[in-house]
Amino acid sequence: MAGSTESSTPVEGDIRLMKIEAEAAISEIRYAVEHAEISLKLASSDDRAFFNVRTKEGDRFCIELSALGYRIVGTGFDSVSSEEGSTYYETIYALLDQHSPKYRSSFGEALVGKLEGLQKLQEKMENGSAGHRVSEEKGS
Repeated sequence: MAGSTESSTPVEGDIRLMKIEAEAAISEIRYAVEHAEISLKLASSDDRAFFNVRTKEGDRFCIELSALGYRIVGTGFDSVSSEEGSTYYETIYALLDQHSPKYRSSFGEALVGKLEGLQKLQEKMENGSAGHRVSEEKGS
């Protein structure tokens, strides 16, 4: 009998993938929030994972990550409220940009810091190659 040997039921690997994606999002925003962690009380499934975030303003959110994106599902850690809106955001950055002015500031500061670091590196490389040319000219 020809056919696939794959099961159509959710597998633990799928659950782990959603949780891994949520952990990656947490890792990406950790510099710009007070606290972020995977929910230990709300179970991840094959189609969603939950994590908690406390912004620099002190606001607490329970965030759901699903195939539709990120959305706030509660205004406390490990809480899901049917009263919360159903606005989905494509990225965790877009969600935080909308709900945390200090996130925007942190993001801008981090960007400026990285650009300054790149500029210093470029200047160092230019000065190093200029110094190399001067020593070659003295040697001739």
